[in-house]
Amino acid sequence: MFSHEEADRALQRLSSESDRMADALVAMDAHAGHQLLRNATLTGLTKQRWSEASSLMTVLWEQFNVHRRMVELAKDMLDRRDLGSLTTLLTDPVVELNAQQLPIEQRSLTGPAMVVDSVTLTELVERMKTAYKAITEVLAAADTAWTTTIQQIDPLETELRSVSALAASLGIDDPALGKIDAELAQIRELALADPMAIDTAKPPQRVASELADVRARLSRLSSAKDTFDDRMARIEALLGEVSAAYEEAQVAYATVMQKIASPGLPRLTEAVAPLRARLVELPELWRAGQWRELATGLEELERDATSALAEARTQLRLGTGLLDRRLELRGRLEAYRAKANRLGHAEDLDLAELHRIAHGVLYTSPCDLPAATRAVNRYQQALQDKRSAP
Repeated sequence: MFSHEEADRALQRLSSESDRMADALVAMDAHAGHQLLRNATLTGLTKQRWSEASSLMTVLWEQFNVHRRMVELAKDMLDRRDLGSLTTLLTDPVVELNAQQLPIEQRSLTGPAMVVDSVTLTELVERMKTAYKAITEVLAAADTAWTTTIQQIDPLETELRSVSALAASLGIDDPALGKIDAELAQIRELALADPMAIDTAKPPQRVASELADVRARLSRLSSAKDTFDDRMARIEALLGEVSAAYEEAQVAYATVMQKIASPGLPRLTEAVAPLRARLVELPELWRAGQWRELATGLEELERDATSALAEARTQLRLGTGLLDRRLELRGRLEAYRAKANRLGHAEDLDLAELHRIAHGVLYTSPCDLPAATRAVNRYQQALQDKRSAP
């Protein structure tokens, strides 16, 4: 049997424990997961787990009330100094739980009609702790799943509103936006009805990707609308470059055709006029609000004008390259002749003949560049042979 001091200390521990239980149960009731689960129309896995947890909560509160009554009874016993009864209350299995009516077929004539599970106060507390842990795990899981899902879809819904506003500003009804809106609503509904069934480790990436695609499409159209004047000016300037490069290439082409035999240069196709014709059609598309057609027209015209400029510059480079090659061969021939003179071969008849042939090919219009190259090389080789001769 407890002494009065032992009983007093035990009762203080029991009373403090009961107060902590009360605080924990109030916090459990106020938990965000509890508010979510008890107010939602649940389905699936979440419904199953909440059904189990809510039943446990009911039992837990009942057990807490039993614990409270036992604490009050113990205080009364201590006040009356009934230490024997108090010791029994604190140590023996005096708490009756889970009273169940026995079915008639399981009862004997003189046996009990009820089955009662009797435990000690310590065992009661352990059962309550186990139940509390199981309940709060469900509450936390639901709250975490819900919070994570909402954190994932809230930015998508914000982006959806922004993209929808962009579409409205362009006067465009994009069916993809309605589809995305329905998918997000479905995800939110599932997050409310069965949050534990959602794999929160896998965010709705497909929806995010679809939304990004729509944003990109509409931004392309918006850019065509908003930057139209600037892009038109840039294209106009680009066409000016194309025209200048085309004229230079044409001059070079004509010169090459006159001065170089069989140059193999393709004739440059007139590109500026067709490009300008396409350019003058674009303002009408802008005025009509045909943003898709406008964006495509701008992009294709920018691309084709850039390509035409590159083609004209390539043609110019090829043409001037042939003329530069002829000039290079002329320079080499004269350099070799000067070298021959320095070496004392100014009167060499063989070298003079080779020089005459090479000079004739190089200064004939049109010039046969392959033949000129061979002639210069023959002169160079002959000079080299003269230097090597004993």
